[in-house]
Amino acid sequence: MTRHARLASPTFSLTFATFCGAAALAAPAQAATIGFESGYGAVAHGESYQESGFSMYFDANRLGADSSSAVGAFVDGSDPWACDMACPVNNASRYYGAFNDSVVWITADDDNPFRMLGLDASFIGHTTELGGYPAVAGLLRAQGFHADGTSSIVTLALDGPSSGGFEFGAYGLGAFSQLAFVEIALFGFVCNLSGNCSPFGTNQGQFAIDNVNLELAEVADVPEPASALLFGLGLAGLAAGARRRRNNHVASA
Repeated sequence: MTRHARLASPTFSLTFATFCGAAALAAPAQAATIGFESGYGAVAHGESYQESGFSMYFDANRLGADSSSAVGAFVDGSDPWACDMACPVNNASRYYGAFNDSVVWITADDDNPFRMLGLDASFIGHTTELGGYPAVAGLLRAQGFHADGTSSIVTLALDGPSSGGFEFGAYGLGAFSQLAFVEIALFGFVCNLSGNCSPFGTNQGQFAIDNVNLELAEVADVPEPASALLFGLGLAGLAAGARRRRNNHVASA
């Protein structure tokens, strides 16, 4: 199993972006909705989770990380004591919470190409004092890596809390969902009251995910980088990544 050396991060302030690129559709061979119902408890760097023909690898994304580095947890939303931070309040099932700027890597069994069609997601705040969060509390970025090493991205705006707390929202991924990848990285940004959003380095880029909708693709169609189009606020271009081993550091630049 391999990882990629470069994740796409912004060069200036952003609040929302999405990816649009040309891709031919292929008939799905297998579809799955990852619900995390068989996961349990705290998760450390290097652990993985398998469900319905797909795998998730949990990465602290920092040098020196080992099995003592906490990166997340499978949270039982029906248990009010399951999370001591500002976790989402509107999901009574089990979901995965990514903590401390960690990264979730998704692959299909046998490294088959696949698509991500959508997911439920929420920001996770580092403090339960809800009055200090902006309207867009954070961002969730999905960066998909094509078989040729190029990548495409979609970035989702995660709302600040309501009076009751943070809440899951259902997200479609637009044109990103039509593209086939060999691997997808999910990582978070934290936003401040000025609208500046930053990944990594704060331990506050945290998010919750559930009902991740994936399907295998029979053909991995890759758009030419020159024909790919990014639109939104504050995104640089596509980030090309060199593949690397799973236990190596992921660069944020």
